[in-house]
Amino acid sequence: MHQEERPLVGWSPVADSPEILETIKKNKKSSLGWAVVLTLLFPVGFLIAGVVSDEVPLKEALIIGCGLGLFILAINLWRFAGMKRRGWDGAVVKKMEKRRYKRDDDGSSQSYTEYIVLIRTDGGKKKKIVERKRDREMYDYLDIGDRVRYHPALETYEKYDKSKDKAIYCNVCRQRNPISNDRCERCSNLLFK
Repeated sequence: MHQEERPLVGWSPVADSPEILETIKKNKKSSLGWAVVLTLLFPVGFLIAGVVSDEVPLKEALIIGCGLGLFILAINLWRFAGMKRRGWDGAVVKKMEKRRYKRDDDGSSQSYTEYIVLIRTDGGKKKKIVERKRDREMYDYLDIGDRVRYHPALETYEKYDKSKDKAIYCNVCRQRNPISNDRCERCSNLLFK
């Protein structure tokens, strides 16, 4: 369909399309595969380092490798659990910038800016989108009052009213696309229009 045939207002039916559901399924399988590889990589890598190197005792290498492997596993389990949660709808209630400081190993500190979008869900809960300077797409894309839907399986947001937008973000790869596109320029998946 051409842009003129779509009002660009409302939640996209694309989110439930067989093509997007298949993409979500493939992404979950790929993520699971990488989680297993990374979880095993640390213990095996440190085991090899402990056997080959005189600098790292075998016992310490195994402890460090297994600890890092379990840490990676925990992060991925937490992420997969989040992908199974229910989505939510809400409205942007506030946008703000906060100056933060990061202390370096040498005792000096560097400043950076956090860009925060506060959303109140229809259920009354508060949600935050926190981005940094290089990665502030949602901060610039969303305005106060915008209706937003969170898609947990993709870990992305959809704006309800896209009628005044010149760009739209892909919910699969997060690439910014012209609003006239029906498919993403990077990954060729359907855009949530």
